[in-house]
Amino acid sequence: MGLVRFLLFVFALWLLFSGVRRLLLPSTLPRRTRQQRKEQEGLLMIKDPHCGRFIVEQEAVRASFRGQVLSFCSTECRDLYTRAHAASRR
Repeated sequence: MGLVRFLLFVFALWLLFSGVRRLLLPSTLPRRTRQQRKEQEGLLMIKDPHCGRFIVEQEAVRASFRGQVLSFCSTECRDLYTRAHAASRR
């Protein structure tokens, strides 16, 4: 009988704690919408072949170079990469 009371007491404490937490957290933490969660899950990071920086695929500057489509973090990195590799091919 004592074990059942103890378990009921622990369960009541847990319910009280989770209820208070739910009341307090929404005002302090913003909730993400389902669309925001889907967008964040779909982000793919790719590496810039020139500087090595990782960037979001959707924000990358793309260039076709020697039959490959490469993704860069900026137009500056793209231009530097293509110039350096075009000069080394000569």
